[in-house]
Amino acid sequence: MTGRTGGWTSLFSTGPEPSGETRIVYAESPDPVARYREFLAPLGRRWRATVTGIEDVHILFARSLVASGMEVVHVDPTRAARHRSAFGIPKTDRADARLIASMTLAGECRPLVANSPAAEALRVVAHAHRAAVASRVEALHTLRAALVRIWPAAVSAWPASVGGLRNPQARAILAAAPSPRTAARLDRKSLAALLTAAGRKRTVEDEAERLRMIFSRPVMLLDPRVEDAEAVRIGHLLAALDQAVQRTETLQRELDQHYASHPYHQLVSRVPGIGTTLGAYLLAEIGDRPVERFGSGRSLAAYAGVAPVTWASGPTVRVAFRRASSTHLRSTLHGWPSPWSVTRRAPKGTTGCAAPPATHTPRR
Repeated sequence: MTGRTGGWTSLFSTGPEPSGETRIVYAESPDPVARYREFLAPLGRRWRATVTGIEDVHILFARSLVASGMEVVHVDPTRAARHRSAFGIPKTDRADARLIASMTLAGECRPLVANSPAAEALRVVAHAHRAAVASRVEALHTLRAALVRIWPAAVSAWPASVGGLRNPQARAILAAAPSPRTAARLDRKSLAALLTAAGRKRTVEDEAERLRMIFSRPVMLLDPRVEDAEAVRIGHLLAALDQAVQRTETLQRELDQHYASHPYHQLVSRVPGIGTTLGAYLLAEIGDRPVERFGSGRSLAAYAGVAPVTWASGPTVRVAFRRASSTHLRSTLHGWPSPWSVTRRAPKGTTGCAAPPATHTPRR
């Protein structure tokens, strides 16, 4: 059994003392996995039969060991800290490596259930898509705040029902006219050409006239030099938003392809209220081996953070929110519009009052 942390690797066979120790620094070794095998070879250990205990199983070294066929187990950092405090072990990399190796030898670890390459690829793309969406939202809010400073009418010109400033038509017109003065100089023909180039095909003339009326209204103006400087700033923010939108759309296509190739795609796609994005996020966190990884639905609920923590001591019972959980899976479940919570329209006159408005469950 071996334990690894902070670059130190300790090897235990059956005795209380380590059979060997070494330190592998990533910056000094082009292939730490090969160095690790070289360390095991003189000790008469078969590298495929060696169990490696690691606290963080998501680092590149642990993932490379799993990809090469070696067995990797996860040692809980909280439990290791309790052992360190109980036995008075100093907090050093070398002592931590010995502690993790001894805990691995004693069986105080959890086997690592690795996903298939297809499921792992879906997880990587899903995390990249999450980051791209967050960047797009940040770029959109930054552009909105900059427009409010000099041109509030541009923010309200495109309502949220058509995508707001994220609408391709809004971005095309703002790129051509990033300030109130330049927008006021656009005539109906120029606006119609911009809308057509942005992909609009229906009611182009009506939309161009609507925007012309908005841009021609009297607004508060700044000094022309200051307004030109603000226009340059808005142009750069608009370019950042365009890049964020394009990156999100590209990753969305990749996410759809990986989601369709997942073995549980047909099962999850039949769940009401779950579209392509939420389904991909869900499978990315659960993986394709949920039975081996979680064992029961109770464990999966605890991992998702939807099962509360109950503290009981005598007559006192407290139910608290479970914070130690997967933030990605928990946010995915919170974004799922459950069809059982949707209010349906009741027949008029059955309850003696007006029927409630019908609601629509969006699919993401």
